[in-house]
Amino acid sequence: MKYSWIAAVAIAALLGLLARSPAHGQAQVVREVVEEATEQLFKQAGKQSLEELGEMGGRAAVREILEQSSKEGGEQLVRKVTQYGIEDGPAALRVIGRSPAKMVEALDGMPAELHTAGLRAVERDPQVMTALINQYGEGAMEVAARHPGVGEKLVQTLGNDGVKLGEKLTTDQSIVAARYAEDIARLPPAERTGVLGQIARSPARVLEYLETHPKTLRTAAGVAVVMAIKDDIIGDRGTTLIGPDGKPITTPPHPGLIERLFPSAARFASTPVTAIALAFALGILGWFAVHLWGKWRIQRIRQASASTNLSISSSSIPRR
Repeated sequence: MKYSWIAAVAIAALLGLLARSPAHGQAQVVREVVEEATEQLFKQAGKQSLEELGEMGGRAAVREILEQSSKEGGEQLVRKVTQYGIEDGPAALRVIGRSPAKMVEALDGMPAELHTAGLRAVERDPQVMTALINQYGEGAMEVAARHPGVGEKLVQTLGNDGVKLGEKLTTDQSIVAARYAEDIARLPPAERTGVLGQIARSPARVLEYLETHPKTLRTAAGVAVVMAIKDDIIGDRGTTLIGPDGKPITTPPHPGLIERLFPSAARFASTPVTAIALAFALGILGWFAVHLWGKWRIQRIRQASASTNLSISSSSIPRR
């Protein structure tokens, strides 16, 4: 009986120590922060948001997201998640819940006006977008937000190169680039870098050229032609943009060097096959010219030598 009483006192003392331990105190603080954040989210949610939160699983589901956020980033991340949940609604919680630290980091790095589009992009294809954001960060979400339905394909196929390209292109240009993304991805590193650089520098002209010659990136000769495209050589056919008032604005065609020098032959010379054929023909003509010039020089040397020999022979004959 005496020992039982002593054991009970010891256990009580141990529990008291545990309750006052730093780890226990920290856990208590986390629980309090999570509960406070949960109450705040439900308190400030509108009618529609409350319905969506209910469909997500109610307070238990929200508490689970916040607890995971606490594990990945502590109290600071919990408060960030709460802020996004209040500002962007349940969609933010659904997306952030897939990978709290990475999703919040991506949202923090994006312009605020793209948050809604970024969240929609993740919800359109959660598995793919979560993997892309975990690997490529905020750039993947931003490109997907800027170019709905096609930005993620650029990143998925071209990786960081797709992120950089998507940041420079319009949505219409991104749609065209995505059609040739797999062909670009299969190129050797140096050629891939060269083609991507050409698209980034002159997107309208290069992408128009690819649309006109859809198989050009499948041959070494075609890749060489694309890498040689310059604004001042090929020109363009003009572009059509939508103005602020919704009306189309068309810019006139911009003639390149070929069109300015040889207007009638410009269209013929603008295709990759004819451009290569012309270069080959010029090479052959050059070879023939050098060959003929060499033969002419040899003939002249022989004639000069013969004349010199004849002069020497004539001078050596004694006079009578």
